[in-house]
Amino acid sequence: MAANGTGDALSDLEKKIIRQVEYYFGDINLPRDKFLLEQIKENEDGWVTMETMVKFNRLRELSEDFEVIAGSLRKSTSGLVEVSEDNQKVRRNPKQPMPENTAERRQELMDRTLYVKPFPLDVTLDKLMEFFEGHGNVEGLLMRRDMKKKFKGSVFITFKKNEDTEKFVKAETVKFEDTELIKKLKKDYYAEKDEQKKQRKMEHQKKKQEVDKKKEQDAKEKIKSQLIEGAVLHLKGLKKETQRDDIKNFFQDHGNVAWVNFNRGDEEAKVRFSEKNAAKEILEKVKNADGKIVLNDAELECRVLEGDEEFEYWENAFREMAERRDSNKRKGSNRGRQGRFGGRKGYMGKKNRSRKERQSDDEEDGNDDDGNNVEDEDADEPPAKQIKVE
Repeated sequence: MAANGTGDALSDLEKKIIRQVEYYFGDINLPRDKFLLEQIKENEDGWVTMETMVKFNRLRELSEDFEVIAGSLRKSTSGLVEVSEDNQKVRRNPKQPMPENTAERRQELMDRTLYVKPFPLDVTLDKLMEFFEGHGNVEGLLMRRDMKKKFKGSVFITFKKNEDTEKFVKAETVKFEDTELIKKLKKDYYAEKDEQKKQRKMEHQKKKQEVDKKKEQDAKEKIKSQLIEGAVLHLKGLKKETQRDDIKNFFQDHGNVAWVNFNRGDEEAKVRFSEKNAAKEILEKVKNADGKIVLNDAELECRVLEGDEEFEYWENAFREMAERRDSNKRKGSNRGRQGRFGGRKGYMGKKNRSRKERQSDDEEDGNDDDGNNVEDEDADEPPAKQIKVE
């Protein structure tokens, strides 16, 4: 194995080759480079062939000559990468193992990494490396790209020393060419992005609440414009054997009953009339000589719904009306798909046959052993519609 770090003067090409290969095997790239890690594991000693290395685009652009690459790496003084005696393989120095991926390690890297922008969208990595190396020893440089892999104009730069990081970020003005750069610690950048995301979420929720409130207010105004004031009467004290028709007939002689909300066995009911303020007028008409309201020998407590109670009644009433309309539409649609003589198949006038005969026909028709169509009977049912208050 050839020794590294001869101390000879480096050409520009040699510097770039060293920088690129040491980046591949460095602490930042190697832990997340699955391909290179697989190549390292294939050899017990961690060697990777030059033939494999020149498959990496940036190294191939610099040189595909194994001797040139090997000769350049031997001049590195970092000791990170070793070259085999025959110049055919390279590896990371076993004496410089990768640091463990611990929380402390990740935090230490974060503390040495900066977010910097704006750079020209056509700037090259070499230009950026040359710029940042003028401010300190660079360990890693990431050009941030969008979903289409186009450079976004910002980078994450990791210096090897905390002092270089602090010096760069605290500098009053740093320019790239003629453009003043925005620079901040990576952790501060992420904190700002999190805060912006939080603010956007809060703004979205606020707008949604405003929209929901507007919809709710519009729905209330619509109900108020459609409801019939003073048309609903609340009854209490009904006998358990009372029927809906008993209630309807009791009031029908004095006014047009539009609807009775009542379930048999209940002690309470609501009666809705067709005209505005009809409830109060009819209430006076149904009183007996003693000023009482008696139905089926039971004295009732009666009052006209007003205010919020009246609004709530109409809100529920309009919703139930909409549900009934939707239900009727679905039933009508199903009837339109039935056979000529009713029913899903529309069979009529077939004489009885033996089970064996039916099974024979069923096998041809795709039915099961019991003569039932294999398809789900609900297959033609339309999906439930969203209920709207109209």
